[in-house]
Amino acid sequence: MGGLKQALVGAICSGAGEVGATVGGLKQALVGSVLALVVAAAATAGAAEPIVLGEINPRTGQFAVQGTAIHQGVVLAIEEANVRGGIAGRSLKLVSRDDEGKPQRAIASAEELVGLQRAVALTGGYVDSLVGPISEVADRARVPYVAAASLDERLTARGNRYFFRVSSLKAYVDVMTGVVRDVFKARNVAILYSTTPGASQLARRQKEVLERAGVRVSVFEPFAPGLSDFTSLLARVRAEGAEVILSDTFFADHLLLVRQMAQSRITVKAFLGAFGMEFPNVIRELGPASEGLFGTTSWQPEVNLAGHEAESAAFVDAYTKRFGREPVPLTMHGYAAARAVVRAIESLGASAITGDAVRDALARGEVSTPLGRVRFDEHGDPLAYERVIVQIQNGKHVVVYPPARATAAPMVPAR
Repeated sequence: MGGLKQALVGAICSGAGEVGATVGGLKQALVGSVLALVVAAAATAGAAEPIVLGEINPRTGQFAVQGTAIHQGVVLAIEEANVRGGIAGRSLKLVSRDDEGKPQRAIASAEELVGLQRAVALTGGYVDSLVGPISEVADRARVPYVAAASLDERLTARGNRYFFRVSSLKAYVDVMTGVVRDVFKARNVAILYSTTPGASQLARRQKEVLERAGVRVSVFEPFAPGLSDFTSLLARVRAEGAEVILSDTFFADHLLLVRQMAQSRITVKAFLGAFGMEFPNVIRELGPASEGLFGTTSWQPEVNLAGHEAESAAFVDAYTKRFGREPVPLTMHGYAAARAVVRAIESLGASAITGDAVRDALARGEVSTPLGRVRFDEHGDPLAYERVIVQIQNGKHVVVYPPARATAAPMVPAR
């Protein structure tokens, strides 16, 4: 505004000082100066306008721990991109929303981000009952959505060209049934599972694979997330003589199951949890009772793919400096999803950054992360995504399966 005033004053003085200048000539000079300045200012503002990215995670409610972990990974990826100078002279603006673990809140957040905020891409997301509704909004708005934690096979089977994710159900099924067969050598298994879409599908796939391998699934029971009393389900586990419990549910449910197993004096050869058993909080919450428990992870500070050690160490260092503690596995999922979005936008160069352009760049591109190379098949599923089995031994998580990536021998029976 100060520059505009100075230019106007200069134009007036110049016009007034000219001998024989007419009032009409002065007005014409003023109008021309103002128009030139307005056009220049608009061009400058357009060049500096930030690129808006939207993020939706459950940062309060029953999935707050998981959603916050993903959120922090997204934040770090965006901040790193801005430190590098942004993209084509424009900074990235992350607009984050808390869906509170509620589908309707997730939908409202997605609609606001793609509508009012004009986000060119969405990321984040934990549990498919929240991810699914967000993906539908993104599809209608023609804005790509890269989900950080999604397993529901239906989401990539229904032809949503704008949906991508960095995780997959198959990796869970392969590693969890593999350890039951090869390490636990169990003949009788109980599968307890949350009624969320991804957990339900995981349980069904596990049952199919195990039964084909000759393993009896004697208990196959769903329950609502946040159930406060597992004693009746555990009584069935005892009655059926199950050797192993596959707990296809979330962090808080695992803790309660383990505590109520101890109260009921139920022992099994192994307890393997699908989601959240890899969190350091399991050890802090359960103390000595955590010894011997099994979980699954794709990445942790001490668990990374061969060839990605330096990249992983740099991420841990950057995260620790930013947030004051080590990252948890889900943080890497948020980071990898956001990195995929950033790389797609970078690849557009000076081209127009629209939802369709970013979508096409995601479909053809790839980016190296400590989680591995993130690239997608024609359905939006990751082409490379691996998981391992970890066990808590001497107060820390160690990799015990598959053998090629094991850092310690499994302890079975675990308890």
